[in-house]
This record gives sequence, structure tokens and C-alpha cells, in this order.
Amino acid sequence: MAKIEQEFLARENPREGDFQARPFMPRVGNVDLGTEPVDGQRFYSPAFMQAEWDTIWTKTWQIVTRVDDLSEPGAFFVHELGKESFLFVKGNDGVIRGFYNVCQHRGNRLVQAEDGEADAFTCPFHGWQWNNDGSVKTVADPQFFRQWDNGVPYDELALPPVRVETWAGWLWFNMDLDTIPLKDYLGEPAEHLETYEFEKFDMIDYQTFEWNGNWKHAVDAFNESYHFASLHPDMIEFGEGHDIPIELLGIHSRMLNFNSTVSEVVDDRDTITPLRDHFALKGLGSHAAGYSGSAKDIHLEIVRQRREQEDDSYLPLKRMNDEQLVHQYHYTFFPNTTFTQTPGSGVVFRYRPHATDPNKCYYDFLIMQQRAPGSPKRERPPHKIHRHRERVNYGEAFDGTFDPILANVLAQDGSNMETMQAGVKSDSFKGMNLCEQELRLRHFHQTIDKFISGELTTKTLPPSDAYLLKGPRGTVR
Repeated sequence: MAKIEQEFLARENPREGDFQARPFMPRVGNVDLGTEPVDGQRFYSPAFMQAEWDTIWTKTWQIVTRVDDLSEPGAFFVHELGKESFLFVKGNDGVIRGFYNVCQHRGNRLVQAEDGEADAFTCPFHGWQWNNDGSVKTVADPQFFRQWDNGVPYDELALPPVRVETWAGWLWFNMDLDTIPLKDYLGEPAEHLETYEFEKFDMIDYQTFEWNGNWKHAVDAFNESYHFASLHPDMIEFGEGHDIPIELLGIHSRMLNFNSTVSEVVDDRDTITPLRDHFALKGLGSHAAGYSGSAKDIHLEIVRQRREQEDDSYLPLKRMNDEQLVHQYHYTFFPNTTFTQTPGSGVVFRYRPHATDPNKCYYDFLIMQQRAPGSPKRERPPHKIHRHRERVNYGEAFDGTFDPILANVLAQDGSNMETMQAGVKSDSFKGMNLCEQELRLRHFHQTIDKFISGELTTKTLPPSDAYLLKGPRGTVR
């Protein structure tokens, strides 16, 4: 990693200007979080699962879908988190609202489709209806309810709300109506990611994978690159996941994975192999055929060319630092949302707990892309839940929206979920021994513990630079 970092800094001068994303290089240090093992029972204990629900899931901001999925009055979207189902709908008045998706008569799930359009929602059991602003429209045969002889309590029977806000073209919600504003919760990392201008992106695919492992195993799997050389040998042939820059930003965190280069752990870093041609050289576009340099230096040439193109590009290249032009900016918002991003495309990972079983989770994969001006919007394939017992073919799970080689990387990550879940239950397991390249995991689990203990709440969040080592007069070093 040190060599790649030196090459990048030596051959590319940082562009002058006021960027929203502070570069990773030169590196800054993180505070010492200790070396204690992280216990295994948190991955399978029903009591721990309930504590997470009470102190984290019901209190933190959660991402839902793109705002443009609710562009027309009456458009709705149903989202599930743990035991709860939520209904998000754009009212006839143009306001997007969120509600618990529960009929207030007998507790039936009110809306049983994933999305659509409706002026009103009718419970299929007894025909009670609610308007798309959450107010009651119809109580079937109210004369049968003796407790309402003096009038139906319409206000009390309205759909219970959740708090809804938007950021960067995304819809978010929080079950805690008294929580802090979304932008305050997201903090500095949100400002970094605004550089990409997500409002201009389309969501071109959304697929869900049910894994036989706790949701925290899934978060952990994607929040470190220490495993690349062992589990993903292809990835180190066209990128770097060894000794990468990591920063802890309040309760959130980020890391940088180097693209269009070759890992320092690979012996031959120069030859343009077919795999490197496919994943690294393609970043040069029409200039790829004329490239005669080393495979490890492709990223430097991509930066140079994109700087030359920035005045004519539809992408916001001028707003980005040199790292952002080519490398993978990887941000995780606590507790369960990851943005992994390059200038014109990216993926959002969302990790959701199972409703009742700590041994299962849902891994959502949302693919984003910014279209060139004038190009047609791509039709999104149907959303599907791909269950582990169905022997998922990850390449086929995406209808041409995701590279098959990278889809195989997801299959490799998913293959560990069941065996990890089994292993942490062993009487012989004394806790996770984490290295410095797994610092984000230690920070993540410590943050969970602080929420459960009450040391942290959304109203007592540490500042974004709380875990970064400071230089003179408090500046980040």
C-alpha cells in the first residue's frame, strides 16, 4: 500500500480548490480503540437482538429508496425492517409521508404489495380504508362498535407515522419522532458524498439476498479489505485492498480501495492481463488502446485524462479530488448503510435484521448510475429476495446490471455467512481478534455497545472528527 500511495502523491498534484470530500492521502491517524476480543454471543443471542431493536433500530435513521420512486401523487413503497413493515406514500397534496403498515382494526398488514399507486388503501380483511395522507377514509359498519356510540375517533385511528426526511435524492425514515434531523445524523460523511451529486443518479437495480448469518456478519464482511487476498484473489489483480486508508467519522466510518492498479502482494504488477484489461484499462475508454505503461499505474493515467475532460464531462469531476476520480470511496453510515462510490456509478449496501431469528439477515444491493444527458432511463429489473436455500446464482440475480465477475465476489462473501454464524456459537470461540485493517469493525461493535448501554444516543453523537488524531490547534493531522 505504501508504494501505491507514494506513487499517487508523487505523480499527481492535488487539484486546488475547496472540495467537499477531504482526501484520504496523506493519511490521518485514528485513536487507539484497544485490542480486546469482540465477543461472539452478540451474533446469536435473542436478548442481544432485542437490545439492538430497542436502542438502535427504533432510534436511528434508515435509508428506504429513491425519492423519484415516489414522484407522482399516490405512489407508494413498502419497506420492511425487522418485525415492522412501513408504508411510504406521496399524498395527493404532494407530501411524502411514512407510516407503520398496519391496519388499526385487527392488526393486518394493510398494504401487501411492494409498490404501486393508490388514492386510498383498503384492508383486504374487513374493508377499512385509509387515505394516502394516513387519515381514515372508511370504517366499515361503525354502528357495530358500541364503544363508538358517540362518534368514531378518526384521529386515533389514523395510521401511526414515522419521521421522514430526504438527502441526496434518497428517502430516509426514523421510528423516533423526536430524533435529530437526518443531516445532523449523517454528519461530515454526507457532505463528502454530496460531491457525487446523487440527485442525478438512477437506481438501475435492487436485489435482496437472505443469508443464514447475523446482520453484523454482513456489515463486517464489507467494512474491511483485509480478506481480499484470501477470499477474492481476482480483486487484488486490478485493485488494492492491502493496508488501505481508514477513517472513523463519529459513529460512521470510511475507507479507500484503490482501483485500476495492482496490489503490492502480487508479484507481477506490470503485465496487462485480460482481467486487468477488463477492469482497469476500461477506465481509459477510447484511450485504452494507446496505453503502454504498467498495469499498476493505470489509475494515474485515468486521473490525468479525467482532469483534462472535466470541463466537458456531464459528471461533476470538478467537484472531486483526484482520489475520487478513479478510486472507490467506501462509506458506512451506522448502523447499516454503505455507499461504495466512483464518479458515475456506485452501489448501496443495506443490511437488515431478520424479524425473529438472529441467525438470519437480509443483504440489499442497490445499484446506482448517472446517465449521460439525453440517454433513456434504464428499466429496472423486478426486485426479488434470493434465499440461501435456493442455491443462488449471483450472476443471474442481476439482469445484466452487474458484472458477472463482481457478482461472483458477492457469492464469495455470502458463502461465509452460514459458517461464520455456526463458528461464533462454538464453546471454543473466545471472541474476534481484530487487526488494524479491521478497525472499522471494532469501532462498529463498540458503537453498538454504547447505544445499548445508553452511553450514546442520536442526541449525544460524537463529532465527525472525534476518533481522528488531531494536530496543532485541533486540526486533523
